[in-house]
Amino acid sequence: MVSFTCLSIFVICSLCSTARGSFLDLHPQHIPYVLLNHPKLKEECKENANCSMALKDNVCWGYEEGCEEERRFGSKTEHCQTEFFKQNFWEGVDFGYIRERIKEFEQLPICKPKTNEDSLLQCSRYTRYCHGRNLYFNFRKLGVESSRDKYREDLFDPSDIGGSCDLDKDLLKQQSEHKSALQSWYAELENFSQLPFKPMKSRRCDVTINGTVVFMKLDYGGNMFHHFCDFFNLYASQHVNGSWFGRDIQIVMWDTSSSHYFDPFSLTWKVFSDNPVIPLVDWAGKKVCIHDVMFPLLPRMRRGLYYNTYVPAGCVGSNLFRAFSQHVLHRLNISQDGVQEKKGAPLLRVTLLERAKPENENVYRKIRNQKDLVKVLREFRDVKVKVVEYNWREMPFEKQLSITQNSDIFIGMHGAGLAHFMFLPDWALAFELYNCGDANCYNDLARLRGLNYMTWSNGPDNSEPKPSDQHKHHKYGDNPKFWNWWFDPRRFRQLIREAREKVLSHPAYVRAWKERFGDIQSEQSKTEL
Repeated sequence: MVSFTCLSIFVICSLCSTARGSFLDLHPQHIPYVLLNHPKLKEECKENANCSMALKDNVCWGYEEGCEEERRFGSKTEHCQTEFFKQNFWEGVDFGYIRERIKEFEQLPICKPKTNEDSLLQCSRYTRYCHGRNLYFNFRKLGVESSRDKYREDLFDPSDIGGSCDLDKDLLKQQSEHKSALQSWYAELENFSQLPFKPMKSRRCDVTINGTVVFMKLDYGGNMFHHFCDFFNLYASQHVNGSWFGRDIQIVMWDTSSSHYFDPFSLTWKVFSDNPVIPLVDWAGKKVCIHDVMFPLLPRMRRGLYYNTYVPAGCVGSNLFRAFSQHVLHRLNISQDGVQEKKGAPLLRVTLLERAKPENENVYRKIRNQKDLVKVLREFRDVKVKVVEYNWREMPFEKQLSITQNSDIFIGMHGAGLAHFMFLPDWALAFELYNCGDANCYNDLARLRGLNYMTWSNGPDNSEPKPSDQHKHHKYGDNPKFWNWWFDPRRFRQLIREAREKVLSHPAYVRAWKERFGDIQSEQSKTEL
């Protein structure tokens, strides 16, 4: 059991669950892959009925040494235009990305220990990910005055941060190229020093933590697309770290400002930790010694994941993204009700995400004739329509995820709400009704998740979306993302027919239907209006 030792004037206390408690609380498909790297837990698993049923031999995530392609987690990536693109996809946005970070990490021991009581700092290239042990932090300059600077670069002077280890100053300086708040940890670690004392044995610490602390520098919390870059990179970092994904960790929000962090998706922290997130400013003016520290991958790294990520042409299906989706949904207890039927035929669940109510004039990219499109959807006898507004004030995030996970077709205008594509079932179709000229963002996200994707196409009658309210926004009136739109119901009907057929013919849907109801009869798969 991991425990927090609480010294001096600052206290952190937690009830630490053990691996045996809920036995890992992992998605069943993930258990054999996690236990590959944790043989002691694997032996415990064999004694647990629910866990032992999930065990498999000869499997691996993909980043482990000697892990051949046929043993890797998940399904094969599809539709790559060339084998070169397929390899780039695996190395850039799948578990090959984890392997590359691990390789970098193994080559960059910034500060080496001589004994187990000494400190350690080791990083991937450009200090985009780092792991430390027995480190010292003096936050004397934090909170001295009110600040709006979220990521101060002058927080530490030499000797304010460091450890008892052999520091390679030149190697550390060589990592400075990506110095930027959400691209690397170099600004925070630039003055890392070799100290003449062992932090965990020192009496100079106001706070001593014998457990694991994960520092997080966060993107904008009010936007699901951006904030889930934070959560995704934390999950990816746990893979780099060789974690068994235990929740006996303390997450600390590395924010040097005195402002409140707006976070309507805070439920998601429960995926990673049993302890409440604490702000860095709680340690203002204190000396803190920590046994185990992670500086995880960041949300806006160059060639990072998944903000502005290059996704090789045509490729669909990153198993890293699929595993992240499964992990989040499992830990938050979001269930999938399975494929649905009506009178022995498939019943497709269509969710239409509205950005705001029509009377809300402060939100743009609204569907001006939404009622016409809903009427079209209801013409299909085998379609069940749900119109939702994912407003955090009115609908809890777990309810949003439940609706998304139980949607066969998910339709919405370009916007952060389409980050829900990550949590659709494998057979679902992600339908970005109109991308407003930003063609790649949610198309790429759907491809990463392994989904079929559609967006508006004009068709043989050249039925273009019709804008309204142009130039209404005082600042961005020339940008189509700040207009509202009308859509031709006839063309929409054609696109829904296409979407419906893509779902019904998806191998995962066919397999799920067969397991639950038997074969889909040919007459059942015809479009019915």
